[in-house]
Amino acid sequence: MPHVPLVRQFARAIVTASALAGLAACAAAEDAPTTTVTGLVDIYTQASLSHPPSGTLLAGRSFDVRHSSFALSLAEINITRSTTAASPFGFTATLTAGKTADLVHATEPGGATSYKLLQQLYGTWTGGGTRPVTIDAGKFVTMMGMEVIESPLNDNYSRGLLFNYAIPFYHMGIRATTPLSSNLTGQLHLVNGWNNVEDDNGGKSLGVQLNYKPTAASNVILNWMGGPEGAGAALAQNLDVQVVDIVATVGLTPRLKLGANFDYASAARSAGGGGHWNGLALYGRYQARENCAVAARFEGFDDSEGLRTGAPQTLHSSTLTLEHAQKGGGLTRLEFRYDHAGTAFFPSSAGASGRQHTVTIGQTVKF
Repeated sequence: MPHVPLVRQFARAIVTASALAGLAACAAAEDAPTTTVTGLVDIYTQASLSHPPSGTLLAGRSFDVRHSSFALSLAEINITRSTTAASPFGFTATLTAGKTADLVHATEPGGATSYKLLQQLYGTWTGGGTRPVTIDAGKFVTMMGMEVIESPLNDNYSRGLLFNYAIPFYHMGIRATTPLSSNLTGQLHLVNGWNNVEDDNGGKSLGVQLNYKPTAASNVILNWMGGPEGAGAALAQNLDVQVVDIVATVGLTPRLKLGANFDYASAARSAGGGGHWNGLALYGRYQARENCAVAARFEGFDDSEGLRTGAPQTLHSSTLTLEHAQKGGGLTRLEFRYDHAGTAFFPSSAGASGRQHTVTIGQTVKF
């Protein structure tokens, strides 16, 4: 029958087309963007051995500020939609509540409560090519520093002096990221400035990052940001702030990690005035067992003109943190910290003191 070969060819074509369609569907599914939802709850109790009145806010601390009280530091939900070649648009939304959200936005020009529920909210676009470019636009946390807002992502429970005084918490603007080589990534920022969704002076700050990762266990990051900071429509009234931030980490062994963070900033006004600040922090973490670790941090921060702490002084801090991780995302930390200031900076039973000893228990649950 002369038509049989034709039927067979037609059948084979259908089978081949079906197979190709199936492969295309699988490829499309693999390239489909994914949406992930994660979160955490962070609570702590803390005591200052200087015995200030109960509920006193402790100086020198970022978020663990309550003395002799159980406190909700942070409740967070993070929603991200990834980008792919087929779908280059994504977003990140980090929703927050608790005392940390209050303190992060305490100096926001648009109002301390206006944006505190939105730690981050930005859209992302990723372009293709051999050197893809990722562009984020919106509100995002700063690229500077060794430490971040979420305590489980740090080696110590409390945030250090450099995190609190040397650098900003967040920015509003646009950033672009691209690989410059196999182990070097570059990033460029154009933002309103430090900690301001709503611009308070009309000027803009420019930031640059070089992220160098020579090995899987080592990383060096160089950050710079400069621009006018301070309220006032006339930029001449504001400080021209230039900040250099260097972060370096190295894993000496699978169990032992060391790190360092250095910051230097100058702040000048065209009419005169201003000053500078600088700080150095050294870090160490030892993973004693799969679920147990110990971490240490030693810091010094010099605020010669009192631009960051409110008084010309030098601060020092030493922190020891014991960590125990539980199944299901729990993380318990017991922390001992000693702070010393050049002035009577810390609250005490006598009114004020140049020293502060604290004991903190922090519990976080991640999901």
